[in-house]
Amino acid sequence: MNAVYLLGDSADITVHKRQSDNSFNEVIPPSGGDWCGTSVGRAYLKFVNSVFTRRVIKEFHSDEQEDYTTLFHEFEVKKRTITSEYSTDIVITLPVSLLEITRKHCTSVPAAIQKSIYKESVSFSGQKLSVNPEAFRKLFKQTIDSLIKHLDKLLKNQNFSDLHHIIMVGGFSECELVQTAMRQKFSKMKIIIPDEAGLAVLRGAVLFGHQPKILGKRILRKTYGIQSWPEWDAELHPETKRVQIDGVDRCKDVFYTFAIKGEKVEDGHSSGQIFQALKTDEKTLECTVYISDDTNPRFVTDPSCQRLGNLIVPITPLKKGETLEIEETMIFGGTELLFRAKNMKTGEICESLFELI
Repeated sequence: MNAVYLLGDSADITVHKRQSDNSFNEVIPPSGGDWCGTSVGRAYLKFVNSVFTRRVIKEFHSDEQEDYTTLFHEFEVKKRTITSEYSTDIVITLPVSLLEITRKHCTSVPAAIQKSIYKESVSFSGQKLSVNPEAFRKLFKQTIDSLIKHLDKLLKNQNFSDLHHIIMVGGFSECELVQTAMRQKFSKMKIIIPDEAGLAVLRGAVLFGHQPKILGKRILRKTYGIQSWPEWDAELHPETKRVQIDGVDRCKDVFYTFAIKGEKVEDGHSSGQIFQALKTDEKTLECTVYISDDTNPRFVTDPSCQRLGNLIVPITPLKKGETLEIEETMIFGGTELLFRAKNMKTGEICESLFELI
């Protein structure tokens, strides 16, 4: 069985295939975008900026942060109640402080509404803002459309001909508008939405902690490597990267790859290489892990690269003519990356653990 997993608040979409031993292999690396509850929240901010003016909302946010949070919390509550068939106005209680700031800059809330693009779909009475349900639903449209478009493109991959299930988890999956749009667009697929979908991700993380072997192979989303200092080669290396270390011309910032983006790795997969400590007078060696969105980055300073973390290895200063070899190893396990450096002379091992991005 193939299944698409749609993770709500992060809008991460991945495809897994169940194996004969009931473990799951990733078919493609997770993908997605900013199509979640957070992006709908930004649409709501744009909405209130239009109704009350940016000047009012800016002052409201600056001076009345608790009330500002309350206003958006109420939106979160209303967001979970709106449906495709909902026909009555969505009523939002406005904080008194927002009313006062609006009166200061716009005379009154009704006056502000009349100058906005929502004058036909929003009304005000007492302390209540009433929003036409269709206007409220439009706050979700761009996010849902982007999500559907991406998923539709993904499912057109000919390798997914035996894919039959879409599993929706995460807070945004509880929104009826999202559920309806998914069922309408992918009517031939079985849409599975577990009870309390918003907690499913947390529960899954707990279960994974008890059964880490259930995910057989994972596809790396990034290329992993370290910084290396090979000997200078005028035909390969730019002049700007040329440095001299202990009398030897070397190229700095070279990305040495341990694992490539898109590569399938099993739990416990390791990759290592032995390097020489180059500076004889140092008491420590800094081993830095880098990741990249490219499959073949040249330098750790490339725009696609970023520093994941580092490991400081204590070493004994070398005498002239002595060399010291350090074995650096990356071990991929579940959701974590173990980076290990071993002093080949003393056998001493240093380790650091990073989140597998």
